Formats: sequence, C-alpha cells, structure tokens
Amino acid sequence: MVAVVMCEKNLDLIKGRVLVQTSPSSTYSTEATVAHARLYAREFQRLNISRDRFCIKILATGPGLNAARILQHEGIATLGTGVFSVEQAIACSQAGCLYISPYYNEVRTHEDPSLWPDVVDPALQHPFSNRIIQMLEAFRDLNLKTGRTQPLIKNAAYRSIKEAIASAELGCHSATMSTAVIDELAATPYDKSLDFGEPVPKAEVPDRSIRTTPVRLQALLSSDSLQEAPFVRASIEIDYLANGGANLIAAMGKDPVGLGRLQDAISLFVRAENASKQLIESLMPRLESSL
Repeated sequence: MVAVVMCEKNLDLIKGRVLVQTSPSSTYSTEATVAHARLYAREFQRLNISRDRFCIKILATGPGLNAARILQHEGIATLGTGVFSVEQAIACSQAGCLYISPYYNEVRTHEDPSLWPDVVDPALQHPFSNRIIQMLEAFRDLNLKTGRTQPLIKNAAYRSIKEAIASAELGCHSATMSTAVIDELAATPYDKSLDFGEPVPKAEVPDRSIRTTPVRLQALLSSDSLQEAPFVRASIEIDYLANGGANLIAAMGKDPVGLGRLQDAISLFVRAENASKQLIESLMPRLESSL
C-alpha cells in the first residue's frame, strides 16, 4: 500500500509512531474497519516495520471503536480520531486506544473562519476547553478505578499558536498541527504573556497520562459551553461499546453539537478519500503503460 511505503520513508525522521487511517467510508462497519487495519498491519510487517512503530487511526464511532478493541487484543495500536465528546473519549478508553484525537475547532472553521472562536485565553475561554479537561478528568477517574493506562490526548485542529499553547496547559500530551501553525510558532519569540499555565511536575503520578486538574481550570469541569441543556457529567460506568456501540450512539444523539461535528468530519474525510481515489485511478493508465 502506498500509505505504508510513505510511512517507511519517514520512520528514520521520527522517534515515535507513524500514523495511517482506516477508510472513513467504512466508519460504521466494524468488520470493514478491522479488515482494513489488518491489511495495514500486514503491509507494515512485509516491510519489517514492528508494531511499536505504527498506530492506526479509526474514527470514534460505536462500530469503529468496537473494531479498535478487536485490534487492541491483536496487539495493533489504535488512535480514536474525530473525538468531539467526553463519551467518545471514555469509549476510546474502553476500546484500549493508545491515543485519542479531539478536534479543538470544528472542521467547518477551515471553510468558514467566522465560526472560529478567536479568544484571548483559549484554555479558559475556548468553548471546547471544557470537554478537553473533562476527558482528562474521566481518564483520571478510569485510571483510579481500573488501574489501566489511559489514552494519551493528541489534540488537533488548531487555528492559532495560542490554542496550541493552551492545549499544553490543558494537559494534552501531543498535537497535530498544520504547517501554518508550526511556522507561526517557529517565527514567534517566547512571550511570557502567552503562558497562562501552572508548572506541572513531570512525574506527578506514576501514570504519565494522568494529572490533577490545575486550579485555574477547575471551573471547566462543571459546565459545557457547547450544550444548552443542563450540564450532566459523562458517566464512566456505562459500557459505550456494548451492542455495537449502542450506548455511545445514544449519548451522541443527545449531543447535537458533538454529533454534528463528527458528521462534518466524516464527510470531509470521505470527500478527501474519493478525491484521492479519482487521482490514483487517473494515473493508473500512465503507470500501466510504463510497465
């Protein structure tokens, strides 16, 4: 597969894992998602790339995360992507995902910048910060309850360096950044006025995925800026993967903002997938004629 060959060329440039994503067209099919991920794993094995050097991204739907759980039992690391709700994050934990990728901004902001909440202090004022903090708190509670290592948060969909800096304060462990944000970070001298956070010891607790919520951010635990309904904390007692993810589907149905953003992300990925297929198919005759 072309994606795996491209990953192989990047392995020497990084210390961690390369990432590939299963087909978004199959995001509501557990069987198809598992089959695609296994195909990736076979291709990595064919190129002698060990399983500790790659991770497979799967959209965080009920069927998708049931696929992630199957793959985790087979020793294939996964990342739950398109995470827009705390319930999705808990489901990713239940599936045994190594990482999750929440989207700090909805994907529509790339087409309509007026939807972007450009605030002074994103950690406190951005409407998605509440959910990030609540995901981390849920992981802390799950760690205390089960003793299991929780997913690391690889936050994504930034539109400014302020948001990237805020994610570090919120407690995210890594980030997916556009070249525009990376270039802006590289060109910006350190400014202490952008650093609102509190120093956190690297080894505050044995599990590196867990930490206590900073005092400055604790108010975010008891509200949700994206919900009009009275705030109810997501339960870690619910099995969100049971019956094909029925409880996760039900929870998302009560969260129109999270569900809408997930559907927008899936649509974006499917359009990109179709465009890639068309490009590859258009190049095939030229490739075949050269053989």
